[in-house]
Amino acid sequence: MRKPEFIVPVVTVFDEQGKVDLEANTQVWNDLIDRGVDGILLHGSNGEFFTLSRDERLQLIGAAAAVTRGRVKLIVGTGTNAVDETVELSRQALALGADAVMVITPFYFGLGHQGIVEYFCAVASQIDGNVMLYNFPARTGNDIDAEAVRQIVIRCPNVMGIKDTVTDMGHTRAMLEAIADVAPDFIVYSGFDENFAHNALAGGNGCIAALANIYPELTHAWVAALGASDWERVEKIQHVIDKLADIYSVAPLFVPAVKYAMSARGLSVRPICRSTVLPLTDEQRAQIESILDNARQIIEGQGLL
Repeated sequence: MRKPEFIVPVVTVFDEQGKVDLEANTQVWNDLIDRGVDGILLHGSNGEFFTLSRDERLQLIGAAAAVTRGRVKLIVGTGTNAVDETVELSRQALALGADAVMVITPFYFGLGHQGIVEYFCAVASQIDGNVMLYNFPARTGNDIDAEAVRQIVIRCPNVMGIKDTVTDMGHTRAMLEAIADVAPDFIVYSGFDENFAHNALAGGNGCIAALANIYPELTHAWVAALGASDWERVEKIQHVIDKLADIYSVAPLFVPAVKYAMSARGLSVRPICRSTVLPLTDEQRAQIESILDNARQIIEGQGLL
């Protein structure tokens, strides 16, 4: 088994006027690192990258690099539908201090297998640095299959990992098998919290998933338990994570639910999203509080933290 990791796809904190709050974001990054996350993914789906301007993204990248440097790895989402734009943003992110960039598949139109391969090779071949693939077919309509990963890695050796955000672990296992002989150190993360242990036990590297925003100390304990082969503790934390994952289904888009849960746990986050995301209702907030209370009781009752 490889050394498992749980990386947090951080939220972006906005002020009451919907502007990026750099001070609050910095506080959140420091809190998450202090509570044990293995790395930070900036500008992922959970970070509302789709609502941020280029200037806002660059400002946040520079600030995050200053906070994470020498402490944890920093991965930055840079994917767009345009090759040139993705390349430019990726180069800027790496120059500002990112350890790797993560590029999501193009969205809206279906590309097909070979179209996906050619897109990523066109991007990666123009970047002097580490590139990760981001597969989230439920949001993009395009799926990176195992053979596509193999072809991309053979042609572009700076493509060194993938975040595979699918519920089917068979999809992720196929990737691990497809690249084993050509890139044995290729990094494979799952994008759903509940797949963390399964991923690591199947030969992957763990997880990049949003519950680490809410309970970073719990995901840290999970990593430690798995690394120590403490199977009873791994199973108990799995049970709590499965309960906490109900937060994702409270609202049509999970980001405001994650932010509210973070706020409820005392992190420096206002439950404010950009105007494209509807605010939570009183009923939804009550649901989140109930989920958190249930998890807290299990954690305290079983001495998991």
